[in-house]
Amino acid sequence: KITIRKAAVSDLPNMLRIMDEALESSTIDDEMEQRVERWSAKFNNKLQFVFYVAEVDDENLVGWCRGGQTIECHQTVAPQIYDCEIQNIFIRQQYQRRGIGRELWKIVWNDILLIFHPKNFVVWSVDKEQAHRFYLSLGGVQAEKSKFGEYFQTAFIWSDLKPFEFTNFLIFK
Repeated sequence: KITIRKAAVSDLPNMLRIMDEALESSTIDDEMEQRVERWSAKFNNKLQFVFYVAEVDDENLVGWCRGGQTIECHQTVAPQIYDCEIQNIFIRQQYQRRGIGRELWKIVWNDILLIFHPKNFVVWSVDKEQAHRFYLSLGGVQAEKSKFGEYFQTAFIWSDLKPFEFTNFLIFK
């Protein structure tokens, strides 16, 4: 059974581990407390962000998604200003290609539409073919590529913002 629910602060350590796995980086246990503290500020900023998690069998987190108002460095794409974005979506490797990411996306997208009423939407994606196919399948239009730090990312944009239909997964808000 897959459940999607609003994330709780207590989920942050597992969320960060899932992110580290996806980005192929490691977290030293001593650093985790500091990272959780930094992310708690984002997590508690309900005026800017929404967080959801996916879990299997009522407690095993397998993915998460964060979206909300566009952070400043992501706002401008060819030269339009974008209101909202999904900043993070991570699914454990062994749970990918099961529709979990798509359902997390739909729930966060719908919440963003309800809470922030954006005119348009952007996602800056890692430069990987699988990620690009995912955003194209959700109706995104590839717009431009830019370098953030050491990595290139590709912008996908949406102008026709309609809510998604819900699913067979259990959803708790």
